[in-house]
Amino acid sequence: MGIAISTRASEVRVAQQLGTLASVPSAVVAALVAYDVIHPTVGLALGFFVLLVALNIAGWRLTSALFDRERLISGAR
Repeated sequence: MGIAISTRASEVRVAQQLGTLASVPSAVVAALVAYDVIHPTVGLALGFFVLLVALNIAGWRLTSALFDRERLISGAR
């Protein structure tokens, strides 16, 4: 997620802030499990596993399409 944000952000601070914001959902899920709002089960773990694999594949495809080596080397926008 951070690389996808970094490829589109106009400056470093914006990329850092949006990258931090992108990590909030996983922190919320971890907090809900820690406070026993969501009860951890094997089915829940498998469901999260499938969801994360699907999101990882989709994110990889999106990021590889957005990444531009020439812009990275030359620094041009």
